[in-house]
Amino acid sequence: MASSFLCFTLLFITIYTADGFLSYGLDRCLFNSTELNDIEYIRSQYYNKLEIYRFSSSLGKFVGYTEYGVKQADYFNKDTAILNSMKAEKERVCQHNIGIWYSNILSKSVAPTVRLYSTTPVSGHHPAMLVCRVYDFYPKQI
Repeated sequence: MASSFLCFTLLFITIYTADGFLSYGLDRCLFNSTELNDIEYIRSQYYNKLEIYRFSSSLGKFVGYTEYGVKQADYFNKDTAILNSMKAEKERVCQHNIGIWYSNILSKSVAPTVRLYSTTPVSGHHPAMLVCRVYDFYPKQI
């Protein structure tokens, strides 16, 4: 019963929003380490897949990308309470979660599977060629 209700609800939402407008926000944390100075927090606001405006912690202010977005960014940049709350989001959202991600995921590694073999090239002047293939490793930097 619950699964059929969920399917119906999802179908209804899909039908309902098919001809409507879509507005959503996206928060991102860009980082190279767990240090707060190396983290950039970005909050973007979109309308129908078009980015309207964005807050960037590296700039410390909002930037508009459409006519409406420029007006919104100017309004937000004049309000110190909004700017201070957005600057605090970097520490609240990013630093906490990046510490978890870094310790649980990014610090791990997986040993590669290596296959080394000799083959004869289709055309060329060399009688044999040595080929090395590496699979299934993390992180992807070699």
